[in-house]
Amino acid sequence: NVNRLMVDYRKFDNIGDSDDEDEYDSSSKVSIPTNVKPTTIPVQMAKKGKEGRLKFDFNGRTIYEWDQSLTEVNIYIDPPPGIKSQMLDIVISHRHLRVGLKNTPPFIDEDTGGPVKPQESMWMLMDGEININLQKMNKAEMWESALIGKNGETIDEFTKEEVRKKLMLERFQEEHPGFDFSGAEFNGQVPNARDFMGGVKHF
Repeated sequence: NVNRLMVDYRKFDNIGDSDDEDEYDSSSKVSIPTNVKPTTIPVQMAKKGKEGRLKFDFNGRTIYEWDQSLTEVNIYIDPPPGIKSQMLDIVISHRHLRVGLKNTPPFIDEDTGGPVKPQESMWMLMDGEININLQKMNKAEMWESALIGKNGETIDEFTKEEVRKKLMLERFQEEHPGFDFSGAEFNGQVPNARDFMGGVKHF
């Protein structure tokens, strides 16, 4: 068995708010927990956040929100006031994401829900929100989670069906731009957008 890195989702709580980057002392703002115990019970995500995004909560606090399309996954994080882009340390790799502040332990350090194209992915801090854009390696693949956390959190079955429908409609719209599929319905289980009818086009 592989011991997963324990991530303390409360690490941003102790970061001092400041509008002056010169006053920022990264060595003394974050404390590492010593009493966190792992659990093996999978958690299912179904709560909706801003604009219908999925929410990942931990101990009653929203850690991030996320959504996906045929080609990308977007993760949204609300940092404390005063955090500037120059303070952030965000690394996107083929199957891993690290998010934190420079010279401190990471806030998030987990595998992604699917393979990523690192060179085409990016992040930005805008209007007080961190947006991490992950470009899917496998177009139209449905991710059951944005990140593979220590508890194996995934979206529930009802939400999976909603996402499958969303991706299928996006695929139909892309392949038949002259038609409007916004009100289309499916009879029975929604097919997999990546594999349906010979597979998705335009990799």
